[in-house]
Amino acid sequence: MSLLLSADKIQKQMGSKLLFEDLSFGIFEREKLGLIGPNGSGKSTLLRVLSGEESVESGNVSRRKGLKLSFVKQEENFEESHSLVQAATERLESQGMSSNDSMIYAPMYLSIVGFENLEQKVSQLSGGWRKRLAIAIALASEPELLILDEPTNHMDWEGILWLESYLKAFKGSFMLVSHDRAFLNRVCSKTMEINKLYRNGFLAFEGSYDQFLTKKAEYIESQLKLQSTMSNKARREVEWLRAGVKARTTKSQSRIKEAHQLLDDLAEVTARNRANQAKVKLEIESTNRLSKKLIELKALSIAHGENCLVKDLDLLLGPKTTLGLLGSNGSGKTSLLKVLAKQASNHTGQLYHADDLRIVYFDQKRESLPQDVDLLHYLGDGADSVIFRERATSVAAYASRLLFPSEKMKLRIEHLSGGEQARLLIGKLLLQPADVLILDEPTNDLDIDSIEVLEEILSQFPGLVILVSHDRYFLSRLCDKYLGLENTESWAMYADLDQWLKQSLQNKPATTKGEGTEKPRTQQQLKNKPKLSYKDKRQMETLEQDLETAEAELAEAVAKLEDPEINSDQAKLSECIKIMEQKQARVDELYAFWEKVEAHMK
Repeated sequence: MSLLLSADKIQKQMGSKLLFEDLSFGIFEREKLGLIGPNGSGKSTLLRVLSGEESVESGNVSRRKGLKLSFVKQEENFEESHSLVQAATERLESQGMSSNDSMIYAPMYLSIVGFENLEQKVSQLSGGWRKRLAIAIALASEPELLILDEPTNHMDWEGILWLESYLKAFKGSFMLVSHDRAFLNRVCSKTMEINKLYRNGFLAFEGSYDQFLTKKAEYIESQLKLQSTMSNKARREVEWLRAGVKARTTKSQSRIKEAHQLLDDLAEVTARNRANQAKVKLEIESTNRLSKKLIELKALSIAHGENCLVKDLDLLLGPKTTLGLLGSNGSGKTSLLKVLAKQASNHTGQLYHADDLRIVYFDQKRESLPQDVDLLHYLGDGADSVIFRERATSVAAYASRLLFPSEKMKLRIEHLSGGEQARLLIGKLLLQPADVLILDEPTNDLDIDSIEVLEEILSQFPGLVILVSHDRYFLSRLCDKYLGLENTESWAMYADLDQWLKQSLQNKPATTKGEGTEKPRTQQQLKNKPKLSYKDKRQMETLEQDLETAEAELAEAVAKLEDPEINSDQAKLSECIKIMEQKQARVDELYAFWEKVEAHMK
């Protein structure tokens, strides 16, 4: 495979902090690389360096001559008053694309990523659709190497699964940072973990994310064995040195030098192994309430103005339960959490909380996190100690449990990374004894190690946990039931995440509008599915031919967009784009039918 980009012994500092040094690796054609690492290790900075947005203190980044590279940042700024097509064409032209080409490629890729109204204003976009706008612009330059920083952040389920599908079929190379383990597992063919603890500053293996974990465990085991072997050898050499052998011969001098080098190497391996085993030490203090009924809803409805989000919701929740809320953006998940947490009152119906119920609420926007105080002041509310598990402990000791090094404890919160802020807020909230934990996107910006620790402590919490997350690993490991909000006022309970994904994202609502008490189909009912209709069978007979024809017509429509006579005439161009969208919709319709039949046959 041809080398697209290489980093040769690069070093980067952020203020006084050394992020990485002597880092060397390459990205090759058709490579699909996932980049992980602890918060603060320099992942986003590395992406900016590779894309050319930042320089390094030493070393070199070399790109193949003429390499077409696109970079999607975590946050992109667009002119709020601009239409989508205007924002896309202006950004493409600022990157060197001609006006004619931008007028062709911007509408084309905006349509590909899912936009229908290209005259919609940027100000009307949610966070997930802003991310799609940035991705459309990146794809419009048809890059050979695509670099993405947390591309699934703020995306809804449909967006995540769309991007997953697109990247799996992407013909070029990409490198992306993500903490979504299911996403990494599905789209990446190689995983690289950046961490100064490794000898070369990183650890990389070919294969899926799950395969990376297996190989990483084997690597760590080999390092522990190496430490044991080196320790035994070092013990013999230290005894030899203590014997007071005079370094009169060349051989003796050489052995003394080798012994000291061995001790230095052993100290390095030991430090790396110890640090690799360090984990965030979060714990939840439960009140150990014995009540079997903590929260009960009867015919609860939630609305914003005249917009009804949830209607006639009946729910009974007790301890030792973890409920996952599912639904597309705007379906009312956060509104329901706020009502349950007594943070909002825009509801009707009955809402019962057990007496003196202690609720801890994690807000995904972190509105409760002040930016102008330092870490220690925030954790201790200005005091030197905190009460945790009925015992006083120093604020610094508690901060160290959250893996904050001493040099960061006096930093103002605004100078912490997003992941560090999330970890800090969770640590603060968990100082409060709780019967109920209500968590809105708690894994956003957390590194994978912190997410895994959070999973572990939540699984041991004896109270009630209600959470919203788009992290499939996280949900699947924790939740024993799911509530799906169907964006049509209706709702349904589900036994597992896959059932909701298959049913809701294929536009097959589990309930009819308003019929919130209807239960989803049982496993036996799912097995006794009706046979394909006569019409479906006839369509299956010509499906491959229909797809071939539809894709040829789509290709023909796309080709017309490059005709100078058409792209210089706005009316003709608009008509061509409309035809292309119709052809694309036909192709999508046929593939959706194919997937429907395949799902039916399983």
